[in-house]
This record gives sequence, structure tokens and C-alpha cells, in this order.
Amino acid sequence: MRTGRVCDLAAAAHRQDGFSYIGVLITLAIAAIGMTGATMLWQHQAQRINEALLLETGEAYRLAIGRYYEASPGPVKQYPQSLDVLLEDRRFPLAKRHLRRILPDPFYPRRPIGVIQRDGRIVGVFSQSELAPIRKSGYQEFQESFKNAKHYKQWQFIYEPNTLTTLEDSLFN
Repeated sequence: MRTGRVCDLAAAAHRQDGFSYIGVLITLAIAAIGMTGATMLWQHQAQRINEALLLETGEAYRLAIGRYYEASPGPVKQYPQSLDVLLEDRRFPLAKRHLRRILPDPFYPRRPIGVIQRDGRIVGVFSQSELAPIRKSGYQEFQESFKNAKHYKQWQFIYEPNTLTTLEDSLFN
């Protein structure tokens, strides 16, 4: 009779093995779904941070280009030929700094930010990102064209002559 009880216990143990396996699979599936949601939320938050950085970076470049342009000696104003001259403007006896360092594109930190040129001179910058902007409103007056942009690449930070004080006032007040 002893052998019968041992067989019954072994059979009962085998029946419970299947339930444990299904329980582990369900737990893994729930964890995977949770991780997917967390990843999507993290990516969205990272894009929001990069978007805010792009607005700051673009405006820093626009202001630096404007300062370079407005500080041009003589009656003819000139835009910079490269971003490097914004770091150290040697047109004066004492070099001026319009920008502390070359700022990267927040969406592609290893790439230089895109430049917009007219007649071989830099008038503005843009991101090279093809992502769609999250922000749809709340732009400064000089950023109104950003509302209809389908990609960050269309956010162009261009300095227009005689707008430097307007730019600085709207950014710092």
C-alpha cells in the first residue's frame, strides 16, 4: 500500500507544476506590458526635455548672431562666417565673446547644429531632428512660425536685423 500513496503524491505534484508555470508566464506578461508603458512615458519625457533645450539653444544662437551682427564695426553690418567666431570675435582690439561654447543639437548631441546661410554667412540655426514637436502653443512672438511646424527641423532660429533689443526684452522679462 505504500507504493500507492507515493504514486498519488507524485501525480498531485505534477498537476500543480502546470499552474505554477502559467502563473509565472502571466506575471512576466504583466511586467512586460508595464515596462513598455514606462518606456513610452520615459521617451515622451526625454523629448519634452530636448524640446525645451532646443528652444534655449536656438535662442542663445539667435542672440549671439544678433550681437555679432549689431557689433559690426563700420556702417556695413555682417553676419558671422562660422559659429566659431561667436566664441571669439577678433574684429576688435579686445576679443568679444558672443557665445561661451558651441552648443550641440539637443536631439543629436554628437552632431553640430544645422546652420542657415545667406551669401556665405550664418543668419540662424536649426535642429536636424525629424521628430514632430510636442508643444503646439505658448511660443514667443518671434517664434509664431513654430506653431505649424511638422518637424523640429522647421524650427528656424534666424536673426533679423534691428530685433536684438526686442529679442532680449522678450526672453529676459
